[in-house]
Amino acid sequence: MNKNSTPIVSDLVLLGGGHANIQVLKMLVMNPIGGLRITLISDQTHSPYSGMIPGYLAGYYSYEECHFDLRRICEELGQRFIKAKIIGIDPQRKKIQLENRPEVSYDCASINVGIAPQSLENSSAEAALKLIPLKPISRFIAHWERLIVDLKAYKGSESLQIAVVGAGASGVEISIILKMLIDQHNWNAEVSLIHRHEFLVSAKDISAQRRLSKTLEELDIKVFKNTQALKEQENGLVLKDDKGLAQTKDFYRVLTATQAAAPQWFTHSGLPVSPDGFVKVNKNLLVENEHDLFAAGDCIHFSPSPLKKAGVYAVRQGMVLEHNIRAFFTGKTALKTFHPKKNVLSLITIGERKALVHQDSASILRWMWPSLLWTVKDGIDRRFMKRFQAKTFSVKPRHFDNAMPMPKTTLVPEDWESNTCGGCGSKLAASTLTLSLNKLDIPTDDAVLLGVKDGEDCALTRFSEHTLCLQSIDQFRSFISDPYMLGQIATQHALSDIYAMGGVAKTAQVGLTLGAANKKIQQEDIFQVMSGVLDILTQSAASLVGGHTGEGAELAISLAVQGEVAPEQVLRKQLTQPGNRLILTKPIGTGAIFAANMLAQANGKLVDQALSSMLQSNKTAMEIIKSFSVSGCTDITGFGLLGHAFEMMGKNTGQALGVKIDYKAIPLFDGVDELFAKGYYASIAEENYRSLSAVLDAEISNQKFPALFDPQTSGGLLFSVPSDQTEACLKALHQNGVTKACVIGEVIDRREIVVI
Repeated sequence: MNKNSTPIVSDLVLLGGGHANIQVLKMLVMNPIGGLRITLISDQTHSPYSGMIPGYLAGYYSYEECHFDLRRICEELGQRFIKAKIIGIDPQRKKIQLENRPEVSYDCASINVGIAPQSLENSSAEAALKLIPLKPISRFIAHWERLIVDLKAYKGSESLQIAVVGAGASGVEISIILKMLIDQHNWNAEVSLIHRHEFLVSAKDISAQRRLSKTLEELDIKVFKNTQALKEQENGLVLKDDKGLAQTKDFYRVLTATQAAAPQWFTHSGLPVSPDGFVKVNKNLLVENEHDLFAAGDCIHFSPSPLKKAGVYAVRQGMVLEHNIRAFFTGKTALKTFHPKKNVLSLITIGERKALVHQDSASILRWMWPSLLWTVKDGIDRRFMKRFQAKTFSVKPRHFDNAMPMPKTTLVPEDWESNTCGGCGSKLAASTLTLSLNKLDIPTDDAVLLGVKDGEDCALTRFSEHTLCLQSIDQFRSFISDPYMLGQIATQHALSDIYAMGGVAKTAQVGLTLGAANKKIQQEDIFQVMSGVLDILTQSAASLVGGHTGEGAELAISLAVQGEVAPEQVLRKQLTQPGNRLILTKPIGTGAIFAANMLAQANGKLVDQALSSMLQSNKTAMEIIKSFSVSGCTDITGFGLLGHAFEMMGKNTGQALGVKIDYKAIPLFDGVDELFAKGYYASIAEENYRSLSAVLDAEISNQKFPALFDPQTSGGLLFSVPSDQTEACLKALHQNGVTKACVIGEVIDRREIVVI
């Protein structure tokens, strides 16, 4: 997010969280360009550092130690992170195409995405399940962990046969680590290494070949040299040796570390590519024939002198890439040339914290003991990762100043005039708004007689004469840097009030406040936010009928929603039946998660988990529970679980009823307990407690029972059903995707809040 008041005038988009792009992000923030906004797009929150993955597989590193937490890095640096799959790029229109969401515009972009091995042919779905590609690494790790679980559980008498195809550095390392783990734990399995050459890793480094061969022999890894893996069939892996003889061997799993393949969208986008599909770049890391599109890492074909696929090149390209991107925006310096080293040094893991040197030229490191080499490699890797890992606090700091360096250069014109007016003088220009709205595909609705594109002062709608009208409004500041997702979550949050009363959403109007930026940037931001809004409204069969825009200190959104409900289907907050069970449909903890995220202290996976829940509509839960005898229903939002439960008590006028909450039964997002323990509470959490303190026992406090007072954004429904319907209600919710729904307490026959 743009955390300063400098107007935004240009967009740099980093495609992929590879080693080079990560460096560009960090260096441009530490020496910023005024008016430049940086957006990192990746389909994974955690990007692996390839140099430490063998150590992770061997158990020497934790997941966090060897992965860049992209969401957390961007939050700490005050830049945008969009989690999305890239499916194409249009260099002429300067648009990034993403899966299941709108295009993203750029002024300059840098491609540093992952690669995959060339896949083996397979004859069936069953055969394909046996194949485990080593790239992308994030997917491989998930397969690896399942393989380890299978090896632990296997009790058969015959050894499980596992093959590794490809004897480059990664294939050899994986073979050694897997066999090392098998021997350490006495698992009943054997490992074979299959490769199409006579040599291991490299034909030139004879010394490394001898030592690797000795290590493989000592570990009893069977090596198939000069052997090509053709395809995986139901009855096994088809192999062909150098004499052309074919044989089929049955393997439990086949790990493929074969020659790399480029993302298909390079070719589909019309980018200049090499014969094997990698994007061509010149000496300045510019995509050929482009002046505003760079690329680096394994995904490129370096036209001046083609390079091996090695992470060390991406690391070394980072500084050149940052310099050239800076030169593109400022125009103050000439572009630098990337000069790759002729011989790349590799340190290959060969066992229990041991490594050996592989290089096509002489190196003094060859004379080091393998254990000392591992120590050297470990130190290099840890120092590199430390540059990009956010500082972690043991407890929430009382004062936290995350001020970024001030720009020494700026893209903002000297004659820039900010909109400092109030009232209607703070509105955006009609042209800015119109151009953004015209890009949106707004569905037609017969019930909307005059809508958002008709230009009238009000929307005109006509609904059934036999239903009641529901109206609600919500507003909040941006809490995430992805504008499309902000629009989605804000809309789900607003519509939830309609669903909590048993209604059907019909229309919505949107209020947007945008930060200072030029017209192009503001048009793009309106388009992104409103695309998210429209996405959820369309899913909910509701219509966008109007709105308002203005300029302010930061991005904020409000929604006024309208719905309808039949009189006999209205769900009220009031509790009516003692003994009823209280059911909550979503976990608690979004307040604490985003309080920590503001300080870059929340793990990216935890934030992803919360966002996924916030995107889940309460419409499904509402439609299911209406078939049960529900009494008392509300959605959990800013007042926290206990605040909204108290409202359910307050609505009862016929008899004195209260609630008993089983605190340990409250579902929490993974990791929230740890955040609570460190003191991460949303700013309103303490006020939520104070508002109820007069009716609570003295031992209940925000510090002891934080989940009761944590404010939720797009939280779940809380309702009560008779005890004899509870099991059937939960079963119906779970079967329809509301999997976290659970009983957290019951209604009691006295006006009291009891927490056990």
